[in-house]
Amino acid sequence: MTAHAVLSPSSAVRWMTCPGSVTLSKDIVDTGSSAANEGTMMHAFSATCLETGTDAVGYIGQLDKDTGLILQANQARDIQFYVDAVRDIVKSTGGELFVEQRLPITWMTGEADAYGTADAVIIAWDELIVVDAKFGFKLVDAESNSQLMMYAAAAYDSVKIAYDFNAARLVIVPPRLNAKPEWSLSIDNLMAFAAEVQMAAENVWGSPDVLVPSAKGCHWCRAKATCSAIKAQVLEDFDNVVPETADEDDLARVMANADMIENWVKSIRAEVERRLLAGEPVEGYKLVQGKRGNRQWGNDKDAEAMLKSMKVKHDQMYDYKLVSPTTVEKLAKAEVIGPRQWAKVIELITQSEGQPSVAPLSDKRPVLVTSAAVSDFDDVTTLNTNLRELYEN
Repeated sequence: MTAHAVLSPSSAVRWMTCPGSVTLSKDIVDTGSSAANEGTMMHAFSATCLETGTDAVGYIGQLDKDTGLILQANQARDIQFYVDAVRDIVKSTGGELFVEQRLPITWMTGEADAYGTADAVIIAWDELIVVDAKFGFKLVDAESNSQLMMYAAAAYDSVKIAYDFNAARLVIVPPRLNAKPEWSLSIDNLMAFAAEVQMAAENVWGSPDVLVPSAKGCHWCRAKATCSAIKAQVLEDFDNVVPETADEDDLARVMANADMIENWVKSIRAEVERRLLAGEPVEGYKLVQGKRGNRQWGNDKDAEAMLKSMKVKHDQMYDYKLVSPTTVEKLAKAEVIGPRQWAKVIELITQSEGQPSVAPLSDKRPVLVTSAAVSDFDDVTTLNTNLRELYEN
């Protein structure tokens, strides 16, 4: 049994579009990150809460042995948001919950002993529900989400004999964005997607050198810093497209690849840094000491005691700042202040409009109209006539 599937659901958006990425990245070690370790820890405590019927607050201060991290209060709050979302779905559907469910995917990918692990699978009588926790700060869309669709297809294949589902529902819960995007599709459409997965997997095994760069596919690819296809595409656009004189088609094409290009540049920087830190030379570059951090007290209590002994005034020793509306909202949710009081607080809150931002047409936000409408202006026809007559006289 493999430790982790090569053609995993979590990387499906990459290998389903770029078969060559599998071979290109197979020998590149995933060094992980602090954010990834935090996510691993929070998923582990989330599973414990769901399996034992407990709440996250009870685990604050506990050590996660796999990552060596200790659960903090703010992390427990985010975990509880996800746990409550799952419990709400179970309660509303009357379904049966399966936590950290290992799902066979060999029949889709052709990879021996391959599994995917879904955070939560809920089996209702006529609906199959897959819930995925995302503890990052980037909103992930549930619609046509390859990872969750693979989980749903695998879960359906495992229980289809016993259940007559009408639909599959995909739910993503990112607590730090206070969102719960979801999307449903028919079982027929789900199995049509499974057939697409099978075809994509065949392309991986049959065309291991075919590279097809794309913004989504390249984002998490470990090989993007050395990918010849990305390099060729970037250099071609760099040589041929001048932003100020480019036609609409060229601008649209390069804009569609902007994220991919930016991520490629970031990966180049990261690889240069990694090699220099490992003592490997990179011509033209060296390691230097970066800017020093901000000054801070080595021990707050010692500094406080010292300043008090010097008779420094209280208002000169401490900085005070009013808490933010977000913090007060948390007080309202914790019932420290009541609903009527919160309603009065809301009246004092202002929020600036977001700045115009470029987004693809697939973005669900409405188009921002920047041109002025005729109704925005007063009718000055009479005024112009009067001014003309005055001038002529």
